[in-house]
Amino acid sequence: MSREIHYDKPFYWWGPGWGARPELRLADLLRDGTLDSWQGAWLWAALARRTSLVVISEASGAGKTTLLTALLELLPPAIHRIYPRGSFESFAFLADPAVPPNETVLLVNELSPHLPVYLWGAAVARLLDAVDCGFQVLATAHAATAPQFIGMLTGSPLHLPAPRVAAFELVVVLEASAKNESGRRVGEIWWLQPARDGVVLTPFAPQLRNDISPENHVRPDDLNAVPIKTEEIQWRASIFDDLRDGRIERIPAADRLPNSDDPHEEGSAP
Repeated sequence: MSREIHYDKPFYWWGPGWGARPELRLADLLRDGTLDSWQGAWLWAALARRTSLVVISEASGAGKTTLLTALLELLPPAIHRIYPRGSFESFAFLADPAVPPNETVLLVNELSPHLPVYLWGAAVARLLDAVDCGFQVLATAHAATAPQFIGMLTGSPLHLPAPRVAAFELVVVLEASAKNESGRRVGEIWWLQPARDGVVLTPFAPQLRNDISPENHVRPDDLNAVPIKTEEIQWRASIFDDLRDGRIERIPAADRLPNSDDPHEEGSAP
């Protein structure tokens, strides 16, 4: 007897045999110092453009899935979610006309050979093919740096072509921090661009709000063809400030980007 697969429900999101963990929302991560409002604003702007990203950290239990789960609050409510089933994944949804790639996000608990519920081997190439088809991918992986993450996929046994790895457009590095209540913080955020024989790594988000200027931050005009402007980041950061300080309870739902000239355009977000 066959069993129906429910792709819209997590498949061992934390890994088998692990107890349920307290769910931390974006507001919690802002207050405990895991990320700041400006980092959150950049990530929100990227996700609004259907950018794929991977959260990395070398240590187990560092909070990669906690951060990734919280970032799901930034996705438009109409986005369809699919949780691939690790080594059991057939990718049958790629041929399903009821699954529109441009309206779907693939949520990968981990890119790793450590457990069969994680995605690895030939399935990683299939995942990158899905990105080419228009799917957005959000994932985690064990790596200390963006170059190490790239090397993990281009080295043995996967041997993926380096330009293909740039389908993971952003790499968010989660690192230990003795200064924060959580003991962790979002450090570097890297933008990956394919090159003829490799990957170009560029810092994506400034670390300090004083860094917001056209001269000293990446303005990736080809990031899904919609430029990220200073005014938009400032507007999104103000929303995160309100969330951190308790003036609002959640990030406003938004299916459209703010107008490039007026970030407070009606219909973008209240």
